[in-house]
Amino acid sequence: MLPHLIRTPAFARYVTAALLGILVCSPVSAQVSSPPLFKVLLKNSSKPIIGTLISQDAENVTIQDIDTNTNVQFERSNVKEVITPFPFDDAVASIGLEEMLSWKIGQVAAQRKSPGRIAKVSSQVVYITLGTNSGIREDTMLTVFRNEGEIKDPVSGEVLAVERPKIAQVQVIEAQEKYCKAKLVGNLEPELRVGDEVEPDLDLRVAVCPIRDQNGESVDETLVMVEEITTRLVNRKVAVVDRGSLGQVLGELLVQNTPLFDPKTAQKLGDLTGATHVLTGKVVPSSRTRGIAYVRLIDVQTGRIIVATSTSISLTRTLAEATGDHAAGRPRVAGMVRNTKALGSSRVLPSFLTTRSRYQKGESGGIRIQGYNEFTYRDQGVIFTKDIGCGMDDFTFEVVVQFGHEDMVANIGIGYGVADLHYNGLKDSVYLRLHSPHMRSEPGKVKLNRFKLGEEEVGELPTAGPHLVRITRVDNTVTFQVDSGNDGPSDDDFETTIADFKDYAPFLHSKNSPLFFAGAGEYVTATLSK
Repeated sequence: MLPHLIRTPAFARYVTAALLGILVCSPVSAQVSSPPLFKVLLKNSSKPIIGTLISQDAENVTIQDIDTNTNVQFERSNVKEVITPFPFDDAVASIGLEEMLSWKIGQVAAQRKSPGRIAKVSSQVVYITLGTNSGIREDTMLTVFRNEGEIKDPVSGEVLAVERPKIAQVQVIEAQEKYCKAKLVGNLEPELRVGDEVEPDLDLRVAVCPIRDQNGESVDETLVMVEEITTRLVNRKVAVVDRGSLGQVLGELLVQNTPLFDPKTAQKLGDLTGATHVLTGKVVPSSRTRGIAYVRLIDVQTGRIIVATSTSISLTRTLAEATGDHAAGRPRVAGMVRNTKALGSSRVLPSFLTTRSRYQKGESGGIRIQGYNEFTYRDQGVIFTKDIGCGMDDFTFEVVVQFGHEDMVANIGIGYGVADLHYNGLKDSVYLRLHSPHMRSEPGKVKLNRFKLGEEEVGELPTAGPHLVRITRVDNTVTFQVDSGNDGPSDDDFETTIADFKDYAPFLHSKNSPLFFAGAGEYVTATLSK
């Protein structure tokens, strides 16, 4: 058998079914997720193959090699080691950010073309198994087809084609996460049936922006990176915004000293260029001669971060030189507050955070909050932003937390995070409640909680971490994301979005809405961008 390392129950089921030759996919899926990555080491080659499983039988396995964009077949007997699911960020480190990012964006593009089916037909509307997670929005036009069977050669029995006539066009009038409602377009009124296939025509068009430093200036080392990403996207048949059109718009935004890394700016950029998605990034120095390039793919319509990853790069300009530029009067990007160091690397919290709690350095370089189980404001175990109205503005807040064997619950959200004696929760707050996998009750469960208005389960943590929690606000929409394992985009990540935050949390306002983290666990890093 092909050796493998199974890290999640879901993937265990996947591999078991695949090895038995009974891997069954539903005819149409409302959402296409990226297939699990494989890293294969062969006995006769020192170069690993990183890609996705195409096929396998008793003797051979075929992997689509992401680096070469070709299918590679090899004998099982030639396999030395297999790691799967191979983390996305590890793949970035192995074959490069440019190649992995273009592959991931290609997956997003394919998802927008994924067909759905009619699930229900009523007198006025039809319900379709395509939703916002497939890129469907209000007014999206969809084409309905009917599968009327195969056309076979009468002699050989070979399938020549499938008769699949177009029978109608429908327009979306309401879109939910996993389904949408649509109405017929035109004068004809064909008979629509449950099971009819529905195809969206949602082309993905990416605006690839320059990757700049924290001062908003160009970084020579990323110019080649941007060119390589653009070339690879074109090779994968992904439409890219013309550089001339993009340059003019970017020039206007930079004159306004607008931070390109911000989701709200990405939406504005998309509106001006016709892009459906914006690829943007920035470089943060990690030493005098090296830095980390952070890159995001942002959905223009929702402001959601679809893909986020990073890579280490060398810098010709040192950190001291960059600091000197700022001292000399060159402006920094407005509104950006970041801290890339572990919280335990200093006895003082980052400048944007404050607390009345005691804390101590943890084993992973972060901090542990003492007194997190206290119930009074004076002794509360919570760390929050100095800006008490921060949660009412556009922002991205990221916290990395790691659980120990004795830890129970960590809380990260918007509000003061103060425990209420009369309510099993935090007063006037909206937050994720992360249960340690070591807990006896509901191990690993993650729930979205709002003060006295209930909670809902949004996902589950399979390991103790580290886990990245990201909260993003764009206009009145707030998204809570959890990168389980802090390993970049992978199948064990999850998120939930609140479309109308003011209606969802009427108790929050500009005087009581700091961002906070509180409770058990070791808090390794905390970053904020506004």
